[in-house]
Amino acid sequence: MMNSSRDERMKVSGRKPYTKPVLNKGPVLANITAAQTVSGIPSDFSDSDACWVARAAFGENDLRWLIFRAWLLEDAPRWFRLLYLRHGKVVGAWLAGRARSRQIVRTLMTPAVNRKLRG
Repeated sequence: MMNSSRDERMKVSGRKPYTKPVLNKGPVLANITAAQTVSGIPSDFSDSDACWVARAAFGENDLRWLIFRAWLLEDAPRWFRLLYLRHGKVVGAWLAGRARSRQIVRTLMTPAVNRKLRG
């Protein structure tokens, strides 16, 4: 009986009933989370090892580090990819307690993230 009065009030007020939001995984996120083979990466390298700098800059819970990883592995110049893979772990650890440096790195990484999102 309570539901019927609530339904009637919603009809009168013109409101729609609440529906839980759902994250639709579009082509960008599907491509980012899919494992891919990329040339110029050492055979013993796992792509889950990459992006220490992006994770430190954006934060573990920010999807932009995954988008940057996709750009790094798929679209970045080979010289940059190799440089990042060689020194990224040390640089990511260095960034850990440096808020201003992380902000600068985020600013430098954002154009690559935006290019990847545009496709």
